[in-house]
Amino acid sequence: MIEQLKEILDKNNDKRVIVVGTTCSGKSTLIKKIESAKDMDDLVFPLLSKDEKDYVCQDVWTKDIGKTMTRLVKERVIVENGKPVFGTVVLDCDLIIFLNVKDSLLSERCNTRKVKFENAKNMKRQILKEIIESKTPCIEIKEK
Repeated sequence: MIEQLKEILDKNNDKRVIVVGTTCSGKSTLIKKIESAKDMDDLVFPLLSKDEKDYVCQDVWTKDIGKTMTRLVKERVIVENGKPVFGTVVLDCDLIIFLNVKDSLLSERCNTRKVKFENAKNMKRQILKEIIESKTPCIEIKEK
């Protein structure tokens, strides 16, 4: 997966690229291997108030939390050419790379990280909806 991702990013270095996937999809592991990559959480959380952080970090993920996080990220994070942003929100960009993890692997990763599988699935549905609505070119990378 990392070689495929690096190849796509190298070919699109002149574009604003985001790499999106649900929680436990491998973003944090991959970002460590991509020199110019930015973590969406690292960019947005320092800009949130305590109340905003408390709301979006609740134990149970809901559509309202997803919508709020999407709004906050879109208001405060800008994607730059050659500096891919990894996260869970579809931002204004030229290319989306979607990390698609099959349910059995996602469930295993959620169990390992003590994350609720239902929350990860809800987040994945929200991301897919945002990708479709954005009408931005998207490359899907499937985790086997």
